[in-house]
Amino acid sequence: MGPSVPTMAFGRSKNRRRQDTAQRNEAVKSVVRSQGPGVVKVVALTLVTGLLVWGGVELRRWALVSPRFELAAVSFTGLQRASRVELLRLAALTKGQNLWALDVGGLERAMLQHPWVKKVDVTRRFPNRVSVEVSEHVPEALAVMGELYVLDEEGEPFKRVTPGDGLDLPLVTGVDREGYVTDPAVARQRFQAALEVARAYAKESPGKPERLSEVRMEGREVTLVAASGQEVRLGEGNSEVKLQRLGRVRRELGARGLAAEIIHLDNRARPGWVAVKLSSPVSERNGSARQ
Repeated sequence: MGPSVPTMAFGRSKNRRRQDTAQRNEAVKSVVRSQGPGVVKVVALTLVTGLLVWGGVELRRWALVSPRFELAAVSFTGLQRASRVELLRLAALTKGQNLWALDVGGLERAMLQHPWVKKVDVTRRFPNRVSVEVSEHVPEALAVMGELYVLDEEGEPFKRVTPGDGLDLPLVTGVDREGYVTDPAVARQRFQAALEVARAYAKESPGKPERLSEVRMEGREVTLVAASGQEVRLGEGNSEVKLQRLGRVRRELGARGLAAEIIHLDNRARPGWVAVKLSSPVSERNGSARQ
């Protein structure tokens, strides 16, 4: 007999491969069964999102051309010195413009170019209106800086004085234009200090004939000039206390029938002391004193 030939278990190997294939197929089917609904949901969500985006684009396209959203009216609140005509012209805002196409920020910036406007809020009122709320500068004094400027309540010189302003306000002197340009913050602080003194003067002298004409800032010292020309030299600090003293001095002078040209309340060594330079009688000022 010839040499024996080793035999191989072919049948067992084929069975094992079939078993492995069957297991892999079953695993794939299991994955599909477990993930199938999720995949469907993702596809459905993608379709819905696409439809919504498309619908939004079409809706906006319609809104931008629909007569329903054409501007029909603009209402203003807070106007005192600025006029609606001026603000509408600055913003180029006219009837018939589409509300969806309006640039609200651009409208506000345009209206802020008006010198009297301090703050402005523009609101679209759908379908066809716009409301504008305006806050204006409140004029409190006039600053002399080469030219006359209007100071608001925060000490900001916000515009030049023009003939049509019709302002009768105290002058603030002692802050020049060069100083303001060099350091606006420091200049503004000095303006604020002047306004605080002017307010205190009005509070301590309500209805008095000595109306305030000028607040003179000389370094840190303050001098007030009344409409009559009388100077009140307050010096530095304690303005309210000094103004109370001023009221008493004026009453005493009035009781004696006297008038002061200069009242000194600026004695640093003796803050409670008051020095008064009396006005000359009218006859002496005219050079015709009685004999």
